Amino acid sequence: MALDFVQWFIIAILLITPILYELSNTFKYLAKFALFYSIVMVSAFIIIFPALLRPKDVNNYKYTAWAVNNLMSIFGIKREVRNREYLESDKPFIVVCNHQSSLDVIGMFDIWPDRCTVLVKRELMYAGPFGLASWLCGTVYIDRFDPEKSKNTMTKTAQHIKENNLKLYVYPEGTRNHEGALLPFKKGAFHLAVQAQVPLIPVVFSSYSDFYSKKRKKIWNRKIHSHSASTSVDGRISVRTRHRADGENTETDAGGVQ
Repeated sequence: MALDFVQWFIIAILLITPILYELSNTFKYLAKFALFYSIVMVSAFIIIFPALLRPKDVNNYKYTAWAVNNLMSIFGIKREVRNREYLESDKPFIVVCNHQSSLDVIGMFDIWPDRCTVLVKRELMYAGPFGLASWLCGTVYIDRFDPEKSKNTMTKTAQHIKENNLKLYVYPEGTRNHEGALLPFKKGAFHLAVQAQVPLIPVVFSSYSDFYSKKRKKIWNRKIHSHSASTSVDGRISVRTRHRADGENTETDAGGVQ
């Protein structure tokens, strides 16, 4: 039986895809991010079912952390966390962290404290399975375009943190920054800490530039150079990542928590 157009099209795609993957950095970049977001959505879909048993409970994030830490291992990134004990307090606190990329979730869930939720933009509530799963996990959504609503959200969140002995993970820059340096911080997290009368735990993930660049369309390139942050302060939790490529170990200091 002769092959029809659809079958020929599928065969062509299967033949061309590995060639494009090897020859085009842009195609490789897009393919890896497509895989990354697919894993995020699959993880979210899996989490929905157990989370339905106790909706809007922050303890559902334990399922998220388990799914992300296991499924993301496909990318070969290993994390080394120093001074994790600063995040193991049974009292409420607010984690403030720099935000470089959606890849931050890999490190975020590796250091995820017990009874913690995260403050995110309201638009993510409508992001398919991800939005539903995050809502079931008790995520705090903020409307960035309505100052009055944002203020009310922060006031309610401060009360929620104190009454329920919760931790809150916040990205004070307010948006992703791919350039490495920090953007000016929004004041919300700091006002929230004052309102709730809880401490701040600063978290710093060092630059991803050794293995990721949105501008150059590079992600986990085979030529990853070793890098270690030279700065060290008391209470800092360093996170180092190691990536294996072409049978060779490479490593980069991928973050820290103060």
